Amino acid sequence: MSPALKYIGCGIILALTMSCKEKLNNKNASPDTQTVGNISTTLSSDTATLGKLINLRLYEPTAAKFKYTFMDNSGQNERLSTPGPSDSYLEAILYFDAATFAQLLKDAQQRDSTISSLSKEEFNFDWLDQSIKDELIKSEAVYENHSELFAESSEVWFLDNKLLLRKAWN
Repeated sequence: MSPALKYIGCGIILALTMSCKEKLNNKNASPDTQTVGNISTTLSSDTATLGKLINLRLYEPTAAKFKYTFMDNSGQNERLSTPGPSDSYLEAILYFDAATFAQLLKDAQQRDSTISSLSKEEFNFDWLDQSIKDELIKSEAVYENHSELFAESSEVWFLDNKLLLRKAWN
């Protein structure tokens, strides 16, 4: 076999090995994320990742679950003829210990003076457990305009030692 063919053969094997390794690394990097076209959706309970999206330093949850959707409108996808700003949406449930939740609720009530105009249906996320959905249906509206609590222009719905949160970046 000529030296040129040996180099080409080694190059092909190396490329295949790197391709398989990259696919394996991507698969292991974020098994919670699914991408269809230009839309990536992450369903996770990793509070460190959630803390990169919203501020969890003032009121640190004991647990969380969230769905983050990113719509890439940068023009890297063939479906877009004119690129534009990308959009992101966050739906989350944050669980708190009793003391943190009491302080959070007190702070929210001091900042806001109006009863929420939001509807329960806006927080009835499709991925929530049925027990949370049942609690949401039985709950009463509290206060709105909680932009300073976790993220600017975010919306929250208080439950028992937990809250539902919505946020959109457009």
